[in-house]
Amino acid sequence: MLIGMVALGWDAVSATPSSGGLVVGILVLTIAAIGLWIAERHVAPTRPLPADRPGTLRREAPAVVNMLTNDATLTASGFRATVIDLAARGWLRLLPPADDDDDLGRVRPAATAFEGDALLPHERLVLQHVMARFTTDRAIPVRFLAVDIQGSWWRRFRSLVVDNAQQAGLFRRRWTAQLLAPPAVLVVLAGLIIWAARDGDVDVAVVDSIERRAWFFAALLGAGALGYRIVRHAVDHPLTHTEAGIIATREWLAVRQQLAEADYGPMAPSAIEVGDRSLGYAAAMCLADGAAAEMPLAREDHYHAWSNVGQQARLVRVKYPTRLGYGLHPIVAMVAGLVSAFVGLRLRRFFSDVARGEALESVYERFPEQDWLIADVATGLTVLTFLPILAGVFVAIAGAADVFSTVERTGVVLRARQPAEVAPLPRSIRKLIERDRYTLFVAIDDGTSDTVVAWRAGERNAIPQGANATVRASPVLGYVRRAVPVGHILIDD
Repeated sequence: MLIGMVALGWDAVSATPSSGGLVVGILVLTIAAIGLWIAERHVAPTRPLPADRPGTLRREAPAVVNMLTNDATLTASGFRATVIDLAARGWLRLLPPADDDDDLGRVRPAATAFEGDALLPHERLVLQHVMARFTTDRAIPVRFLAVDIQGSWWRRFRSLVVDNAQQAGLFRRRWTAQLLAPPAVLVVLAGLIIWAARDGDVDVAVVDSIERRAWFFAALLGAGALGYRIVRHAVDHPLTHTEAGIIATREWLAVRQQLAEADYGPMAPSAIEVGDRSLGYAAAMCLADGAAAEMPLAREDHYHAWSNVGQQARLVRVKYPTRLGYGLHPIVAMVAGLVSAFVGLRLRRFFSDVARGEALESVYERFPEQDWLIADVATGLTVLTFLPILAGVFVAIAGAADVFSTVERTGVVLRARQPAEVAPLPRSIRKLIERDRYTLFVAIDDGTSDTVVAWRAGERNAIPQGANATVRASPVLGYVRRAVPVGHILIDD
């Protein structure tokens, strides 16, 4: 069925697309892509430096502070900080683990809140979340309060926090119609030019113009992908800081430095006193490692992490490449790529001959009335052979580039994630692809960049998150050749 659909789709372009129209359309599409890329960098949240000196604690809720200091993104630390802050204000009571077999804290409602203290909508939601699970007089282990950051409760919590932050004038939408309109118009224009280019030479057979038709469909696919990206920007409503938000962020970062010097990082949440909100704000700014270990309420953000490597603490973006062949051994990639390309080339030549009637003549003779169908199917198969050819060439070149190339980093493992957790595919498909194969994305921060590209390690070279390690990997395929721990700090998030 797939082969027939490819063949029929190929015949939809009855004429060979004109080269001039394709070149102009691809050029306009390239300009649109560059313009969108520049706009994305322009609207990305800024990362201001801390203020010269910390002042008094501002009035923002801890969850809002979490957004201010994490690229306008609410992370699991915002939820944890809200629970700790409610305890500091007397709405909850945090207790240490019940026994040595359990290192997680416990939570129970309390009635010691200060008179006149009002809860914000997202704080009320968290309190209700605790109350709904308090069915006996015994404190609740925090494991029963854990939430899925992909679930409906988290979306409701995030929505309420965002509403509060926007009402305070700290955030605004990143994208405006004026920013999205130019690349959108260029994408539509490019699509129309590319589509108009299909009315070209009608005298060239389909099988003899596959390459040009491949460029035609690839350009249409590129226009569709770029258009989808623009629509997602308009629909998702990502946020960025306002001028007031930048000022607030600078002041909170100065407070973060002060809390770090006061050694709030390892403090257990059960040790706080009613009225002291400092630990809640430390947790909001991803400083309270002790609270994270005792209260793992949700999975931390995969793509943002605070790091202490370097001259001062900073927020780091983590990238998990999903390009073809990433994580393969360079020699395996090179050999597999060459084999794939060779097989693809041989199949392309064979199916191309079949489409022209120069091969499998006996099939044409046995089914003379279906010769058009045989030619269409063979043409579709010829088109499909481009996939192993292109994939093989790419993987082989990447493998060849990495055979004698190695990069080394010594630093802390900011994130350790299984591919199924971060791959941009449905969860069921990701699990099917990975199956029983154990691999791990390892993001090593050595303090040289605010963006860390994760490498892919096998079971033998896997390193736990929070460990300090020296890791050697291939630069293009990200294959971890060797990983040596050099001492570690366990962080459970």
